[in-house]
Amino acid sequence: ALREAISAYQSRLHGIAISPDRIAVTGSGVSALMIADQLLVSPGDRVVIMTPIWPNIAEAPRLLGANVVRHPLTVQNGRWALDVDSLLETLTPNTRLFILNAPNNPTGFTLDQQSQRVILEHCRKHGIWLLSDEVYERLIYDGTPAAPSMLALAEPEDRVIAVNSFSKAWRMTGWRLGWMTLPPALLPDVPKVERVHVTINDL
Repeated sequence: ALREAISAYQSRLHGIAISPDRIAVTGSGVSALMIADQLLVSPGDRVVIMTPIWPNIAEAPRLLGANVVRHPLTVQNGRWALDVDSLLETLTPNTRLFILNAPNNPTGFTLDQQSQRVILEHCRKHGIWLLSDEVYERLIYDGTPAAPSMLALAEPEDRVIAVNSFSKAWRMTGWRLGWMTLPPALLPDVPKVERVHVTINDL
């Protein structure tokens, strides 16, 4: 029932159809990020991360043995900005995963939909997985209900995982509840990784 409610909510929010078989509920937003990394990353993989970023997001793939490459935002006219052309040069064909957080913690930077489209097409072309941390999507103040989501552009089978949480938009940090929206074919592998994740955290 919760997966159905989340899929209906995301479908309404972004004006797209997201089925419950793409939703995995996790023990928190950060658990969703770690589980996504565990699903995708092996030792030695190249992982590109847009920074500045909350430190845990960058540390998770590093703990899994990935080669983490940081691609920084820049400041233009007093505002944080992303040089998309420079990012595409960093996202080389041997990149396994690109992680972005937008709206961003700590800068507040938000990625526009046209830039999202360019990045997604580049990742499709080179088979790069895209992990989009969208927990701050409702914390915008331009009159729209949410920031642009990668889910509005991606096909269900695309190599895109979007992570979200109840902790920000609903101010329920103590609930420790989050979710992932991912390709349906990947969903059966989530419980296998989640059991390992819980066991390690209980040690």
